[in-house]
Amino acid sequence: MGGHCIPVYPWFYLTGDPDATIVRAARQANAAMPEHGVELLARAYGDLAGRSVVVLGACYRGGVKETAFSGVFGVVDALRRRGAVALVHDPLFTDDELRSLGLEPYPARARVDAAVLQADHDEYRRYTPDDLPGVRVVLDGRGVLDAGNWPGVEVITVGGGAPTYHRSRVTTNGSAASSPDTEPQ
Repeated sequence: MGGHCIPVYPWFYLTGDPDATIVRAARQANAAMPEHGVELLARAYGDLAGRSVVVLGACYRGGVKETAFSGVFGVVDALRRRGAVALVHDPLFTDDELRSLGLEPYPARARVDAAVLQADHDEYRRYTPDDLPGVRVVLDGRGVLDAGNWPGVEVITVGGGAPTYHRSRVTTNGSAASSPDTEPQ
């Protein structure tokens, strides 16, 4: 399912029907999502200048080693424009392969300030703050993280409507609890 047809074929369609405003608007909205996601991250975190932000996933989608039409490039560019140190992790790519794509690899378990989940690789679903030491805010761009697994970290979930901000906390019995909201803290 999916592949190149989803991001590309609507543009082919528009060459034959330039008045298809819904198709054009949908493609433009999708193209703007990397900047929008970084804006949401910045609203929750604050100034990103000089901050280390890891982008989880270079792939177009989880489990598929393909970067054509991946949002990673737009996300990294948007982070860099805000002065952030943008790092990228993807379990399907070596550090040298990431560098050849113009991406700076994230050293495993290195300290970071924030994270953006860009591809829904299975291993990311099991991540916790222990995998990203120092992380304060995570933007889940695929809606696959359990905010309850992120105590002390604000998890922003996008997709399916307005973003949801989860403020995780540790309860009196030591378990994690999450309270969703539609506004950043």
